[in-house]
Amino acid sequence: NRWGIPGDPRGFDLLTGKEVWRFHTVPHPGDPNFGTWGLNGWQDRKGPGSWMPLTVDTENGLVFVALSIHLRAVLEHPLLKPRAVIALTVLATQIVIAAIVLTPQSPNLMGIEIFALNASFLVVELRQRRSIAINQASVISFAIRVLYIYAAISLFLGVGGGFYVLAFVIVVTLGRTMASCWALLTALE
Repeated sequence: NRWGIPGDPRGFDLLTGKEVWRFHTVPHPGDPNFGTWGLNGWQDRKGPGSWMPLTVDTENGLVFVALSIHLRAVLEHPLLKPRAVIALTVLATQIVIAAIVLTPQSPNLMGIEIFALNASFLVVELRQRRSIAINQASVISFAIRVLYIYAAISLFLGVGGGFYVLAFVIVVTLGRTMASCWALLTALE
């Protein structure tokens, strides 16, 4: 394996030390969901690893394992990469907008900051796309940016319900972030 040992969680017999079970985080031939990392994916990467303590449900015979994944694996995966980009971009915007809103300042200054942030994100989004595909995700992204810019202008001018629009778009963006993260987490199912 060129990336190192696999991050497979394993169970051992406490008396003999022998391996009792193993869960392949990147499915091997014969495992359920084999091929979701490509037909040779199980050979070419160590896969997600478990760096957290396991949780055991002895009543139902289940082991819960929190997994992490290497950034390279995300960037090379055809489903994970676009979902991760959307989730991280939206999350970064949410964090900055929250900081702007929570900082004690005048609505005018808040409007200017929100306008500058979203106008710059809009420019970056448009420049990063070689050809703009009109699909549901791009329409939602564009609509969110337009609403943020409207709220910013409204806050700056003091008319048009800027705080209400801002609150609405923050809630919509939070819902989109949660949906993007869920899509990212369930991409391999």
